[in-house]
Amino acid sequence: MSNPQSYLEPLVVRGRISKPQPKGLPIVNLGFNELPYGPSPRVAEALQATLPKTYAYGSPYCDALRDGLAAANGVDADQIICGNGSEELLDVIARNYARAGDEILISAYGYIQFEMCARRQGASIVKAPEAEFMTDVDALLGAVTDRTKLLFLANPNNPTGTVLSLEELRRLVDEIPAQIMVVLDLAYGEFVDDAHCGSVHQLAQGRSNVIVTRTFSKAYGLAGLRVGWAHAPVDVLPGLYAARGMGSVNALAQAAAQGALQDMQVVNARVAEIICERTRVAGVLTQRGIRVLPSATNFLMVTTGDAVRTEALVVHLFDDAGLVVARTREAGLENWMRFSIGTPAQNDLLLESVGRFLER
Repeated sequence: MSNPQSYLEPLVVRGRISKPQPKGLPIVNLGFNELPYGPSPRVAEALQATLPKTYAYGSPYCDALRDGLAAANGVDADQIICGNGSEELLDVIARNYARAGDEILISAYGYIQFEMCARRQGASIVKAPEAEFMTDVDALLGAVTDRTKLLFLANPNNPTGTVLSLEELRRLVDEIPAQIMVVLDLAYGEFVDDAHCGSVHQLAQGRSNVIVTRTFSKAYGLAGLRVGWAHAPVDVLPGLYAARGMGSVNALAQAAAQGALQDMQVVNARVAEIICERTRVAGVLTQRGIRVLPSATNFLMVTTGDAVRTEALVVHLFDDAGLVVARTREAGLENWMRFSIGTPAQNDLLLESVGRFLER
């Protein structure tokens, strides 16, 4: 008697280190692009106030949160949908626009979740070549076929950290065929500059085939609560709600996200510190002969120039200092590793450990 047969094949990726730390050192996980800070004051207050009410579902449509997002970002609340992290919304979009036999187009080193969305739908993933780890708009446009239904673009990109100019984004959405849905993922937008996210929303405004996805997991430091949102054309939203879980953003997550929107001074100060530390760490590593890709995110992708030596550095950072970094998972990036920018003390720990590795 045969076992049940799954239609889905897992995506084989390189894992993170999970063995015991040999020196008994505390583990510092820099492998998930998280922020290294605890909840801001308004977030902590909102969570405390909501705890006695955990018997109740959160608002199924996140009404108050959507109102707050609309006010903070200059978009209509009726064009906003919230989800259990932006990953849920990416999956919801794929379920609306792709099926077996269709194509989902991404940049060569695009976010790995895009490929996972395609696999879940049985759609083909098409990867357009990049130029020096940068999205190439001409390559994307040249890869369009009559089977292309979706284009996913993370900008800034994960895992490379590179960012495409607004002019090139505009050219992409201007020239892409109107029947293709374009998803601009702004998970790391806050780490570019203050105006970048607003400009991308303006770019999407009035277009029937552009969706912008955002998250509270990165700049807002709420990765553990899973809150994402999308700015989409009004006539697209019913289909997205049909594919989204009912009430998928829990009550605590909604309260925390609303609190974060009221704590923008804290959020902005933390983003500024990460950007400052990103520049410092990148500069030191470059001086020491490590290649560092220019980053517009809260992480850096780096290489020693050799896959074996980079892997040795990944292991050394854990064994020597308790630091967990990410083996870059995307095919073609086996020579690279990626790590989040932590607190200044955590970054010093990483730089000191890299120094010991290079001196061996």
